[in-house]
Amino acid sequence: MLREITQDIAIETEYHGANVAYAATGAGVILIDTPMLPEQALHWRTVIQERTGKDVSYILNTDHHRAHVVGNQFFPTAAVVAHELAWKEIKSYGDSFRTRLLNMYRDRMPEAVEFWQEHLEIIHPEITYTGRTLFLKGGKEIHLIPLGGHTPATTVVFFPQERLLFAGDLVVTNRPPFLSQGNTKEWLSALTYLRKLDYDILIPGHGELTGKEATENMSAFLRLVRRKVRSAYRSGLSKADTARSLSHLVRHWPIPPFEKPKADRRFKSGLGRVWNEIRVEERAKAGGEGKAKR
Repeated sequence: MLREITQDIAIETEYHGANVAYAATGAGVILIDTPMLPEQALHWRTVIQERTGKDVSYILNTDHHRAHVVGNQFFPTAAVVAHELAWKEIKSYGDSFRTRLLNMYRDRMPEAVEFWQEHLEIIHPEITYTGRTLFLKGGKEIHLIPLGGHTPATTVVFFPQERLLFAGDLVVTNRPPFLSQGNTKEWLSALTYLRKLDYDILIPGHGELTGKEATENMSAFLRLVRRKVRSAYRSGLSKADTARSLSHLVRHWPIPPFEKPKADRRFKSGLGRVWNEIRVEERAKAGGEGKAKR
């Protein structure tokens, strides 16, 4: 559903994949992420043209995952802006990425797959950054704040004058968080940082508009996962056994029935990632205690 936040900023939350937004400025339109499916990307382009009458000048990608970047090719006038680590990931997308994308959607989205088979083009970022970046364009003050957590490249997009925060996939409200490339300790620190920013509306990577309370919900879930995984590790459970025994935690989130098998697989994979993280922490703690005793 298209939501007009201000006279020149609008958000769409019902496309397949990530939430997307545009900000119309005196220097053209700036996008935050792009619709993944070809038909929806074309629709979004039409909406933007009809509502603003301006070309798209920039795309700000909040991370490198397919739901955020595959639609970039439908906005040829735009320069893509992303974290340097996202650029490195996107630059590596080749035949294996294409094959995974086609196989994943072959049965569910045959029209999209038909297009991608002939016309898929991954657009590499032209502008990259490594630290907090002030993006001043056409009278808009936009802060690009890389915080990691969800991925090493995850960035939030903050409009201080409009009191508006695009949290990327650091915050989701309608599905389990994707943990498989994350660092939960860093993620919790990022969420703490978000609570210190001054905004009224938070746009999650997936789900409806919300506020700072969504960062608390995400933090509570991540702390729960870390606590449960740490307990399993200390009990001697293997990574695979830990993932199986804690897979029920995915029910914390609303999951449509047709998405359940994929959500279960992804969440178990994410639990394995957290197990690796906890193992490193526990070994470091044990090593420190051993040195202290000596």
